[in-house]
Amino acid sequence: MYVRIVFVDIQILGEGSLKIKSKKTTLAIDPATTIQKFDADAVLLTGKEGDINRITNCRVVITGPGEYEVSGLKIVGIKSDGDLIFSLISENVRALVAKASSLKQISTEKIGDYQIVVINADTEVSESAITAMEPSIVVVYGLKAKETAKALGKEGTAVSSKVSFAEDKLPEETQVMVLG
Repeated sequence: MYVRIVFVDIQILGEGSLKIKSKKTTLAIDPATTIQKFDADAVLLTGKEGDINRITNCRVVITGPGEYEVSGLKIVGIKSDGDLIFSLISENVRALVAKASSLKQISTEKIGDYQIVVINADTEVSESAITAMEPSIVVVYGLKAKETAKALGKEGTAVSSKVSFAEDKLPEETQVMVLG
């Protein structure tokens, strides 16, 4: 019997920039001027800032709302008070990438459920907004990352520069991971 396990890596590159890598797709989230250049299939800008010149071999830069597909990954950009929230949908998993400030501006009914929630804690995060999505994994980074982990009941969570997990083996109970 064949069991398909797809690993996902989420790495913080500095200044709110992320690299999300799955089996087929590499995404750059809000690349900053100060990060090392790297290859990515797509660049996702949650706000107006981002240096796309730091990304090489990029096929698409997503700066507006709409539906996109990159290497079999469905990406939906949802406008929220001038910024974007991204829904990433693969065969097995739904993930959300957003700034905390953007989540405050949108109803939880419009967002839906996600197994993985990646939040740039640029401001206080609404615990109820995150728990309403019923995630298995919450990855927080940014200015208020430690405060967010504490608000979610995970005080003292270790900070790392990269987290990895298997799409097919997500935890039953919500895990909170802090990138820094």
